[in-house]
Amino acid sequence: MKHSTFTRRLRESKLMLPPLAGYTDLPYRAILAMFNPPFIVTEMLSAQAVIRRGPKTMRILERTVGTSIKGVQLVGSDPAVVGEAARVVESVGFDYVDINMGCTVGKIAQNGAGISLMKDEDRAVSIASAVVDAVEISVTCKIRIGATRQSQNAVQLSRKLADVGVAAITVHGRSGEKKFGLPVDHQGIKEVVDALTIPVVANGGIFTGRDAEEMLHRTGAAAVMPGRGLIGNPWLITEILSTFSGSPYSPPTLLEKKDICLLHLRKLCDFYGEKSGTLEMRKILPEYFSGCHHLKDLKHDVEKVTTSEEVIELLDRIHEGGSKIFYGHLD
Repeated sequence: MKHSTFTRRLRESKLMLPPLAGYTDLPYRAILAMFNPPFIVTEMLSAQAVIRRGPKTMRILERTVGTSIKGVQLVGSDPAVVGEAARVVESVGFDYVDINMGCTVGKIAQNGAGISLMKDEDRAVSIASAVVDAVEISVTCKIRIGATRQSQNAVQLSRKLADVGVAAITVHGRSGEKKFGLPVDHQGIKEVVDALTIPVVANGGIFTGRDAEEMLHRTGAAAVMPGRGLIGNPWLITEILSTFSGSPYSPPTLLEKKDICLLHLRKLCDFYGEKSGTLEMRKILPEYFSGCHHLKDLKHDVEKVTTSEEVIELLDRIHEGGSKIFYGHLD
């Protein structure tokens, strides 16, 4: 894909979907693709694993159908390895590569990848340069404001990444001490936007269309990237795009939520097998119904399910009472 096409789609749509570790597997990407997002990306993948081309990894590298521009997020600390992994990504038909420079998980950071790259700018730039040189498809990077609140180097690093040919940079508006506890630093994102000519994507604290609109207003970013708000809520895609276009948006009905949840369950079981697929559904199902009454009971009961039939029985206990959704029984 030509970089101009990538950049034009990004600036016009103003929305990129996130790589969510443990969630944006192929089954959920297939669900998300039904909502026609402009961009869709895999969960984080080890560059070493991609090079080995194991059966499990290659299944993860299956692409969804639809018109979305499709990407893969890679994590690694060796420029040559990440560059080679990017060639594999390109060879199987993906449209762009995203390099993770913000993951705070211990085993990632301790191996010199993820957030550690913000502490080692030379290595970060070497990796980005190696990937840009290795492929014809677009290359993006996902960073944070800084590794810590005291070492906020997003502007400095972003300039260097842009200089070696990165097409866009996503900035998560928090530093690396806590995963979600810190407030989003809109000014920190804006400083990166003001420093670059390439598109900047703003990430952090986006759960509604209004949040997305406010993020663009406060940062001047070219686009937004929601995060956890997308888990169990593929309708967020429609809500954000509707907000940007000024079109009316109607939240999903309970029946629509159940239908998509059941489809997600079937895709999980097809992909992982009945048992593993059902176990994966345990962590996701409550997110589909996060606003329902007696949610604590729902979370408790979903931990007991072991078959898809039990999941369906549990969904049958979720019902409407007036304008509210309840699990189990009416108050």
